[in-house]
Amino acid sequence: MTQNATDDAESAAPQLIVPAYFHPASHPYEWTWLAEHAAQIRLVVLNLANGPGDQADTVVSPAVKRIRAAGITVCGYVDTNYGLRPAADVAADIHRHLDWYQVDGVFFDRAAIGVDQLSHYANLSDRARRSGARLVALNHGAHPIESYADHADLLGTFEGPWSAYLELGVPRWVRSRPAEQFFHLVYEVPVESFADARWLATHRRANYAYVTDRTGGNPWDCLPADDFPRVPLPAACQGHGKHGNDSLIVSCPTLVSGIMAACACWACRPDLVGSACCWPAFSCSQRAASRYG
Repeated sequence: MTQNATDDAESAAPQLIVPAYFHPASHPYEWTWLAEHAAQIRLVVLNLANGPGDQADTVVSPAVKRIRAAGITVCGYVDTNYGLRPAADVAADIHRHLDWYQVDGVFFDRAAIGVDQLSHYANLSDRARRSGARLVALNHGAHPIESYADHADLLGTFEGPWSAYLELGVPRWVRSRPAEQFFHLVYEVPVESFADARWLATHRRANYAYVTDRTGGNPWDCLPADDFPRVPLPAACQGHGKHGNDSLIVSCPTLVSGIMAACACWACRPDLVGSACCWPAFSCSQRAASRYG
């Protein structure tokens, strides 16, 4: 990356589209950060259990209400399995998100890219809007054929690791569309390369992006290091991190907003040391599920 890329990264920084695949109960600090940084955020994706879950969660509604009051658009996560998931199941998730959490729109994940599924996604988009969604996002994870852009407000045209992002090519048709229609999701980015990744997103005509240093099965399970710095674990906690890392996430039962989360993934903080955070004795089996988890 040239020096020029880093120098003008700040002025070219895209707004955030945040895949919030972490629960407000187990990650309240992250949700507070979102509300406090609304000006930087275009969209937050609410994903509780690979979708809205089977029943309304009373802990989630206040968190969603707070970030919406701050001016952030919230979209409910709906998996489509590249067009293979039954339309009735997709529709059920749309209605649950809208009814339970009053989200602004729908984030269709694992969207297909080819012409054979175009009519299916056109129908899903239309159904979402008729159900009350004011914004529709299609997360393809790669560049689809151009016609998909006629059926969504936002298109996710990259989701993958930093190594692949460095080699990403941009089809000519993307240049004919407004940059405000595209977003990129990039993980496994070294912290020192965050500015370069954001510069690349802007210069690849993606007005929105999310860059994280996170790795593993679900790189969207908390905010990245530059936005939500992780403190070193106390000695007693080292080796018990969720990813075997001394500075990331540990598992501990803790009282969250008056509700006991029996096994919550929690950022290990000095103020949680003691009876509120018994990290060596517990493993995390109840973190917010997602397509990665």
